Amino acid sequence: MSASKPQVHSHPYSGRLIVLTTKHEKLSLIAPILQAELDLKVVLHEGDTDQYGAFTGEIERTLSPREAAIAKAKLGMSALGARLGIASEGSIGPDPMMPFTRSDIEYIALVDLDRDLEIVERYRSLRITAGETVTEPGSDISSFLAKVDFPRHKLIAKPNDAEEAKSIKGIGAVSDLEKAIQDLSAQSRDGQVLLQSDLRAHCSPSRQQNIIQATQLLARRVKALCPSCENPGFGVTKYERGLACYDCGEWVSTAPKYQISACVKCSFEKRGEQLAMHADPSNCNGCNP
Repeated sequence: MSASKPQVHSHPYSGRLIVLTTKHEKLSLIAPILQAELDLKVVLHEGDTDQYGAFTGEIERTLSPREAAIAKAKLGMSALGARLGIASEGSIGPDPMMPFTRSDIEYIALVDLDRDLEIVERYRSLRITAGETVTEPGSDISSFLAKVDFPRHKLIAKPNDAEEAKSIKGIGAVSDLEKAIQDLSAQSRDGQVLLQSDLRAHCSPSRQQNIIQATQLLARRVKALCPSCENPGFGVTKYERGLACYDCGEWVSTAPKYQISACVKCSFEKRGEQLAMHADPSNCNGCNP
């Protein structure tokens, strides 16, 4: 008698339908990864995600990026009556760890109503093309346009000084830019026009790459099942820190020693293998007073 083959369990989301809520053309960025990694069937809902805040500034953000991603996912789920949903939200500005550097932090959330799960991943990148300048008709802005990778990365134009500054978005041609500057300068009290990178996903190729990276992290996280309750979303949530400096032996409380993985549903945690035996002297206050 031949030995019986071990039973193979498919992922609980395999073959399931999931709603992606976006109005900025993220389907081609997110869907292929979910399909390849999790066998999820992605359906698009082009809902009004700007209600949670807009990069262009007309609508103020009242939710954190994490909360906004979850809210967007639920918006599409409610509209289509789906039990699984996904959405993303970006935050672009001064980097929290390097304040004089601009960064893009992309949050992506998967919501599962049946299992009562909210699985969120984020990806932080300094690779984001963005900038702004003030100009007027006839001014040479060629160096600015090169810096912001125009027209591959699109622009927004608005009057620099006006009570109601209506903006022109998604500018991706020199002729359109010149016309926008000419028209909007007449509406500005100082005759100048503010140009900014259009950071909506469909207008920013560098941001698109960061959304792809965030989605890959999420797929990896969702694929991992909790060893205790078998729910999706088991992954690294924090670090156990504290190591002696390799050179002087001084205690470095911020040095990561272990990764701690945890379940998003139950209280199960697992400590990974030790990351290092000593702290790097470059992070030691004794070696770098």
